[in-house]
Amino acid sequence: METSALAQQVESVERSVAFLQQEHLVLLTGLRLEILHLRKRCAELSCELSERLPMRTQADVDEEQEQLEARLQTTEQRLAERECGLADLRLELRRKGVLAGALQARLRDEERRFLDELKRRSHKITALGRQLRQQTDVAAQLSFQLHSARFRLYHEKDGGGEEEEEGEEEEDEVEESEEGSPESDWSLSAQASPEVVERRPPRVYMSSRSRRSERVRECVPRMRVYGPEEPRPMPDPALFLYPFRHRLLPLHASLGRICRENDQSETSEERRGRHSNQSPVRGRMEPDTTEL
Repeated sequence: METSALAQQVESVERSVAFLQQEHLVLLTGLRLEILHLRKRCAELSCELSERLPMRTQADVDEEQEQLEARLQTTEQRLAERECGLADLRLELRRKGVLAGALQARLRDEERRFLDELKRRSHKITALGRQLRQQTDVAAQLSFQLHSARFRLYHEKDGGGEEEEEGEEEEDEVEESEEGSPESDWSLSAQASPEVVERRPPRVYMSSRSRRSERVRECVPRMRVYGPEEPRPMPDPALFLYPFRHRLLPLHASLGRICRENDQSETSEERRGRHSNQSPVRGRMEPDTTEL
């Protein structure tokens, strides 16, 4: 029994070994074929390479190495130049930064000075506006005083203008009669003694308009300036004036009375113009006056 079992085992082992040998032989045959195929392909590629590229000599290799070294040196020089330029740019950037800081500080100083100047000018404008308002009030007061003085003189002239005009007419008639009668002058000169000669002072004739203008000048107050400050010009009073008809129209007066007063003033002006034409000597003796 034991011998038969051992024989069977030996046979199975031999069969296994034979099978493995066959498989190993097939594998080796395939590897040999693959190696032959690769050798053939390598030979073909080497032939193609030899056909495409010529054979390179040592001189060609040395020349190519020299070219590569020259390119390397050129690249190193460019790199050094770039590094130098970068250092210069850093210095310039640092200098520009310092300059920008100085400019910012100067700009802040200028802005502060500008704000101070703006504040000072605003205060000055406020003070000038206050002074302008004060001067405006003073001009309004002066114009009001001037209007009141004109109004008073106008009413005074309404009351006493006719009497003065009648007196002036009588004086003019007396003078004309004296100038027109030389016989009366001769008789008066004959009656007067030669030793005593009466000299009459020259009479200055002033019209009602000139007297009214003088009174208005006296009524207007005059401002004096004390100290080194120069006098400032008075603002234009035309801004505070009103038309003639509204300015001289009192509250208790009627339009009829104003019309009669205007007619009387026109007639008095006509009489005055007629007297001035009749007596030119008197016209030359009257002082020059300016109407207000």
